[in-house]
Amino acid sequence: MVAANYFDGHSSRAWPVTLTVAGREAVLQGADGHELRRAPLTAMRVSERLGSAPRLVTFPDGAFCEVADHAGFDAMLHATGYHEGWVARAQNSPRHALMAAAGLIVSLAVAYWIVLPWMAGVVARSVPAPVEARIGQATLDSLDRGLLGPSRLPAAEQARIRAGFTSLSRPDDPSHDYRILFRHGGDLGANALALPGGTIVVTDELVALAGNGAGLMGVLAHEAGHVAERHGLQQIVQASAVGAAAAYVFGDYSSLLAGVSGAMLSMRYSREHEREADDYAIAVMRRNRLPTGDLADVLEKLEASHGGGGEKGKQGEKKDAPDFFSTHPLTHERIEALRRGGD
Repeated sequence: MVAANYFDGHSSRAWPVTLTVAGREAVLQGADGHELRRAPLTAMRVSERLGSAPRLVTFPDGAFCEVADHAGFDAMLHATGYHEGWVARAQNSPRHALMAAAGLIVSLAVAYWIVLPWMAGVVARSVPAPVEARIGQATLDSLDRGLLGPSRLPAAEQARIRAGFTSLSRPDDPSHDYRILFRHGGDLGANALALPGGTIVVTDELVALAGNGAGLMGVLAHEAGHVAERHGLQQIVQASAVGAAAAYVFGDYSSLLAGVSGAMLSMRYSREHEREADDYAIAVMRRNRLPTGDLADVLEKLEASHGGGGEKGKQGEKKDAPDFFSTHPLTHERIEALRRGGD
């Protein structure tokens, strides 16, 4: 027998009652001891236990009892052979709650570090080439409207660099139409940007720093590696995972086009992406008998020109625009690997 408050479902009045079990029936008795009602146990619904909140025993017609005596009610339920499900037991166990919280944290970490990159790769590889080209063009238009200016390099020098890149023997990549564009970097400084679709933007400052020899060809090959592996698209997908998943399912890629230029400038390639782009550049340079150490030299010059690759420039002033190393993480291991030719 346990004390309870009974609500008949017709008014908000609470009636003090006692709840007992007689045979296979639940019996309610009023304060004066008179029986108010009874119902088969199989027709009753018992709410799960939620901390110290009263539990509800609901009758078939919607009337219900609130039971605050958890210990007495648990004993009554046990006597009838009633057993709560494992979910109800677990959510009232501190140990299980901690285990669930730890499992949630692990699951989120796995989803972020493993599942999301994998999914981003699947979606990026599924984006049609024309859509990828539109994303690249939208990014270029945004850059030209704000961050970059017209190139000041002589047309002949631009033509020589383009011809040098075109003459490189590279792995077949029919999905991309590569083109080299030149811009004055301004606050962006010495930089190269690989845009989805095959456009590689090179700043005048990078050409001044690297020259137009093997080192610059190595930088262009590195950026071509990002394009070939669709690293930029993968980063965009990861930055807008929900919209990208919807695009993959429904075939509407307009969500990828919105705000893509900001994502391109704020993204940071993973070390795995950088390793893959380095491997691509090394393979191209080897195939064309170019010294990979020249690319390492350019990276060291870039690092020095950007104040060691940090967030501050040579005069220690914080930059508003991203530099080369804000999107291309640099490690000494990468430089050493380039000097060894990838061995």
